[in-house]
Amino acid sequence: MRNPRRARFVLVILLLAAFTLITIDYRSSSLDGVRSGASTVFGPIERAVSDVTRPIGSWFSSIGHLGSYKHENDALRRENSQLENELHMTQAERDEYAQSLRLLHLAGLAQYKVAPARVISYGGGFTQDSTVAIDIGSADGIKKNETVINGDGLVGRTITVGRTTSTVLLANDPTSTVGVRLVGQRQLEVGIVQGRGVNRPLTLSLYSNTTLPQVGQKVVSFGDASTGFRPFVPSVPIGYVTQVDPLNGGSEPTATVKPYVDFTALDIVAVVTQTPARISPGQLVPKSPTPAPTTTVTVTASPSSHPSHSTPASPGTSSSP
Repeated sequence: MRNPRRARFVLVILLLAAFTLITIDYRSSSLDGVRSGASTVFGPIERAVSDVTRPIGSWFSSIGHLGSYKHENDALRRENSQLENELHMTQAERDEYAQSLRLLHLAGLAQYKVAPARVISYGGGFTQDSTVAIDIGSADGIKKNETVINGDGLVGRTITVGRTTSTVLLANDPTSTVGVRLVGQRQLEVGIVQGRGVNRPLTLSLYSNTTLPQVGQKVVSFGDASTGFRPFVPSVPIGYVTQVDPLNGGSEPTATVKPYVDFTALDIVAVVTQTPARISPGQLVPKSPTPAPTTTVTVTASPSSHPSHSTPASPGTSSSP
């Protein structure tokens, strides 16, 4: 049998020799031959020693970075927690978040001071579904006849105020009348819009018959400074004209207005408690969508056809020669 003590002694000698050769200056040309032979004999031993000592060296090196590792770990945990919360948001919560962002955007543009609220019930007003109850009241500084908005525009006005809740008359109620002006007119064209009930458009009536409203023209609240901008503050988006009625015997022009607000799906709203003295009429209205480009098709009549009988083709059609 092989002597284990002798084998261990030989291994120790070889290791010592390997460590000694590793420390020799490799740049010395006189030792090139020795280094070449030693690499052949002791190369495997060097790699084995390196494999054993490398993890230990890395462990000592990592001690100095423990602080930064902890900071990065904490940041990753916070990011992971945020992602988990976003994944757990229901569709209703995402809708509520989007509504809140639109409301903050509108109030920020106008520099309104607002009290945010949530709609807690429908109905109980003059007509069916023409009022809503909100979850703030006099304890929150709310008063009667204050403007109520959401992220899309005018919702209505407060008509009764309790300590913790208030009732809002919606702008689509048949008893609701709002002073308005048209956006884009060179001269001040004012009038009123009146509600016509649930799921129906508003009716616009101008005080002057010198100018007819135009289809697509935007309508905003007028806001009377003499009354302290109550019940309606100025320049709140209301809707846009979808139809203009013909004049009858010189009476004031009337038109149909589609409201921006969906009165059947109210949730996050706000009561305007303070407004700046002046707001540009078109500052808050939504931007008009860019119209799709139109294609013009030119049709050349065939030689056999008479020019007076040639008919231009509509887009998407082709003509035979």
